[in-house]
Amino acid sequence: MEVVEGKFDGYFMIGADQKKYPVPLNYSSKTKLIPGDVLKLKILEDGKFIYKLIQPADRKHVRAILSKTEDNKFIAMTDDGKSFFLNQAAVSFFKGKPGDELYILVNEKDDSAFAAIEAIIKK
Repeated sequence: MEVVEGKFDGYFMIGADQKKYPVPLNYSSKTKLIPGDVLKLKILEDGKFIYKLIQPADRKHVRAILSKTEDNKFIAMTDDGKSFFLNQAAVSFFKGKPGDELYILVNEKDDSAFAAIEAIIKK
């Protein structure tokens, strides 16, 4: 068994070895991962990956509106015009539609373009 620690970047865990390890969308969605979260990855003998959040980044709650990009991806748009990429699986799970009100989690100290969904309020 191999154990690797690293930081979540919104899509991957970047290990101390600088390798990118894929984080399953369902795990990042249910754990509400945001960039800066520190994860531990166990790689089992059979090749199975097991992730664990070991140090959450400081979070800030933000209100936003669910929107879609030209290439049909869901994003969160804040009142001050910032946009954040979202986990598309989480939007599907919450059955989000453009125009719905969102509550998202973002890294309080890092100006990342990725957010986790806390809740979707149907319009």
